[in-house]
Amino acid sequence: MDVYYVGTDKTKRTALLASDADVILLLFDRWDDFNFKTTFPTYCRIGGEVVELCPIRILFDGQKVSYSYLDELVANGWNGKFPVQGVHYISTPHSLTFYEQIDGHLDLNTAAEVAQVLRDASFMVHIAADPDSLRLTQSDGFSNSLQRERASVAAFLDGWRFFQQLGISIGNLVFNFKDTEGVVQPLQLNFGANSPLPHDINVLIGPNGVGKSQTLIQLVRSWLKLNPTEKEDVGFQEAVNINQVVVVSYSPFELFPMSSEGDRHYDPGERSDQGVYQYFGLRAFYPITDELGQERHGIRLSRDWPRRNAAHSLIQCVADDQRYGAIKSWSAKVQTLKDVLQGAIEFDEIALGMTGHFEEDAFFEEPTWVSSLIEVEPQESESNLPDAYLLVVPTEVHALKVDGMKKYVHDRSGIVFIKDGQPVQLSSGQRLFSYIVANILGAMRRNSLIVIDEPELFLHPTLEIAFVGMLKQLLASYASKALLATHSLVTVRELPRHCVHVYERTPDGVFINHPPFETFGGDIQRISSYVFGDKSVSKPFEEWLKVKLLEFGSADALINALGDNINEEMLIQIHAMAEGKW
Repeated sequence: MDVYYVGTDKTKRTALLASDADVILLLFDRWDDFNFKTTFPTYCRIGGEVVELCPIRILFDGQKVSYSYLDELVANGWNGKFPVQGVHYISTPHSLTFYEQIDGHLDLNTAAEVAQVLRDASFMVHIAADPDSLRLTQSDGFSNSLQRERASVAAFLDGWRFFQQLGISIGNLVFNFKDTEGVVQPLQLNFGANSPLPHDINVLIGPNGVGKSQTLIQLVRSWLKLNPTEKEDVGFQEAVNINQVVVVSYSPFELFPMSSEGDRHYDPGERSDQGVYQYFGLRAFYPITDELGQERHGIRLSRDWPRRNAAHSLIQCVADDQRYGAIKSWSAKVQTLKDVLQGAIEFDEIALGMTGHFEEDAFFEEPTWVSSLIEVEPQESESNLPDAYLLVVPTEVHALKVDGMKKYVHDRSGIVFIKDGQPVQLSSGQRLFSYIVANILGAMRRNSLIVIDEPELFLHPTLEIAFVGMLKQLLASYASKALLATHSLVTVRELPRHCVHVYERTPDGVFINHPPFETFGGDIQRISSYVFGDKSVSKPFEEWLKVKLLEFGSADALINALGDNINEEMLIQIHAMAEGKW
């Protein structure tokens, strides 16, 4: 497979594409990374079909503007074909999917050959052990440009493992955070499994006000590098191979960053990797016009955002399956979504509401798929219905037109579940559960970190259990990890003790400990007593028993009065309280 630089030369591009050969063309871009301009958009054709690859950054020794350097070589007779002779250079793709897609469409050897002609930094340093490449990775150009974006950092850390067919996953991490008293202390996240027990989820648990959610917010802000030039005490102790962070928080009081630029609507001209951070909550940006007539973005709190986000996330699942389906380790998102949700909801297919004056071919590449569109009968009592439901069937993803779906989606319908040709009526908990799953899955990449603040909000206990199972399934499908702040004992019981971080406030400060006993499959009451100190807190039913003991005068009299309305635990407790042993 050949790689050519064509820049803005349309004649050369046309000539190279005239043959049937597999080829990658490097195009022109002025993107500026702290005065380094190393970015090249790509055009790829494999087997006569266009393959959408991400851009790549190339740093040439002693050069700040890579396209100018290559234009000069072309002017001096170079034909634009890589490798470039007589100069040291390295590259990193915006994402490791660059090479994964080549492997999926062709093979791993071809991907490795492309990596060698582009002198991929991870390949050259970790596999080829090239000293000049190692030297370039220690330069300002590498840190300020080739490693500016988070997914590029992960591509450098993990690329060599991909080429050598080694497993890629997020391992143990240490994050320094400031506790509620301003003391910096480390949080050891144990994602690396030293035992057969599952380590893909870590939880922060403890009473209110001990700083669990604040720890999550600090982690997200630090990873986003909202102040890239500022030296901070807070942050990961080492570079991390996290491709993406996805935040889910449906608390009305949460204060997570809403975009990769913090709490302001991002400017596409500032960073090229906006998609590496996704926030899903009750807040969203919306356009407003100020008194001077200038349009800007405000923030609005609404219960509608989760379902509207879910509709767009389902469309993103379709787009990702179409783009990345050739990757050999790819888990089809639409199929995964259906499999996970059918464990909690009874339905045949997932659908999206569509509205507007659309033609049937707006959604399908082939007319044979028109049967996947179900018209909706207008109802006087319901004015907020779509005009039709579009079935999103896993086996038909290739036939859907993403642009048409984006144009006509009725996002106020959220995602809809069809059973026997009719929409399924869901409880509020089921709806929120489906929104959480769709939003996480739509945003997920491999090696994502999913951050969820109090997932048990609005979910009844059965769905709490289903949520943990769902999350484990998603994480396994995309080699990702999750970090939760929670009060859910049901969740803790599904995790080994080293993944449970108990926050405790004492007169000497805030401390984080692991339970001294195994929590995986453990006793809920024992976990609760350790985490929340239940034994020192009098429960309402205990106060009731004390009053009734005084009223009846003895344990036996109270037990006789209760008759059949008593269980074994209460029987023991009444006797213990009467004897002053409780």
